[in-house]
Amino acid sequence: MNSLSSWFLVTRPKTLLVALAVILLGQTLAWVDSPHNFSFYIAILCMICCMTLQIAVNLSNDYFDGKNGVDGDDRLGPDRALQKGLISAEHLRVGIITMCILAIVSGCYLIYVGGWIYVLLGLLSLVGVYIYSGGPRPLASHGLGEVAVFLYFGWLAVVGSYYLQAQVLTIDVFIPASQIGFLVVAIMLVNNIRDITSDRRAKKFTLATRLGVKASKHLYCISMLLPSLLMIVDRYSVLIMILVLPVQLALCIAIYQRNGKQLNLQLAQTSMTVLLWGGLYSADLVVG
Repeated sequence: MNSLSSWFLVTRPKTLLVALAVILLGQTLAWVDSPHNFSFYIAILCMICCMTLQIAVNLSNDYFDGKNGVDGDDRLGPDRALQKGLISAEHLRVGIITMCILAIVSGCYLIYVGGWIYVLLGLLSLVGVYIYSGGPRPLASHGLGEVAVFLYFGWLAVVGSYYLQAQVLTIDVFIPASQIGFLVVAIMLVNNIRDITSDRRAKKFTLATRLGVKASKHLYCISMLLPSLLMIVDRYSVLIMILVLPVQLALCIAIYQRNGKQLNLQLAQTSMTVLLWGGLYSADLVVG
């Protein structure tokens, strides 16, 4: 119990790669728009802060879902550490606190650079670690998980890290932030569609359990394709239209053909699409 491999499992590395793609996008936008103000030190701190918060959320989700009986033997997704007895509840709590402390330490200079508003954003992020899966009314259990990841991975991570570098804020930056935010929403939808049966048993009312399988799959396709449609009003990327749009269309077809454990593959492919989008969008900004 509590082995390194167990801790690696509970951090959910794929979600960390998604967080990396999001911060990369925000920092690349800032570098292109304001190269003279750009600081690699701030970029690294943004990445550390975002990663530690994401790990804290992942540990918290494992802890609270395990304690509340959400993760049962009928779970179709990857093993959870607390449910399988790989990590104790006490050690998970220590892990959550440790990651939050690291986020606070790495965020202190970002608060100094960004001002009082980043105190508020930091507090909201820390509260989000708890209320996403815990508390009397967890966001994830009341159909608000998709809204939470859109705001955090889209607007907060991209726009927030952009402003720290550029020191100005325009409406234009909200468009790429929303684009990648919608793609992260698609990840959440696949995860929740897969877990509809177990979530209903545990009275965890995600958006997918409320909408049902068919409507949730429709919403997944909307979330996948909206980013490409939004290019009509923002930066047009040939790289994305050639390399990513066909993948998005293929996944929209595949979602209707997959169910149960098959959706684990859909989840992995959707996560890779976010990485592909973030990487190619950033590359296109630099080259263009």
